Amino acid sequence: MAPTPPLITAYLEHRAFLLRLLTARTGSAAEAEDIVQEMYERLATLPDGGEGVENVPAFLNRMAMNLAFDRQRSGSRAAARDGEWLSANALVDGPEPIAEAPTAEDVVGGRQELRQLRDAIDALPPQGKRVFEMHKLQGRPHAEIATSLGISRSAVEKHMAAAMKNLLKRLGRRLE
Repeated sequence: MAPTPPLITAYLEHRAFLLRLLTARTGSAAEAEDIVQEMYERLATLPDGGEGVENVPAFLNRMAMNLAFDRQRSGSRAAARDGEWLSANALVDGPEPIAEAPTAEDVVGGRQELRQLRDAIDALPPQGKRVFEMHKLQGRPHAEIATSLGISRSAVEKHMAAAMKNLLKRLGRRLE
């Protein structure tokens, strides 16, 4: 069995001190434990086992502080990036972002309104329904609808006006 490299031996001797140091630095025992574990992984993969290190305790302290600083900087970058994304993509009112997803009540209400609208459209006279669907649902202009159905543009406009009036009446809304 190969002898334990000197840096690993020193690490094991100073581990409790490094944990206290990092807990004080980061304010989190869990974060300190993660950093100490990362230190071990890095020390274990050093090609020469740390043979050339003159002041081992100072080396371990510096490594611990560098890793803590790197994590803090990475966390600050992530927080800034997330903050920029939220400000660009989410509605924020106070300290918390407002969910953009509709509530269950909004979804149910929307489905009920859609069903009422579909029923109201289905109740239109056949020619009025065709004109309404071609204009409002397919986005076709009045002139194109008139040509397609073989009626005048004025007739298309009258069908649209009647359809809108019927829909608004059926849905319980006033013309404005």
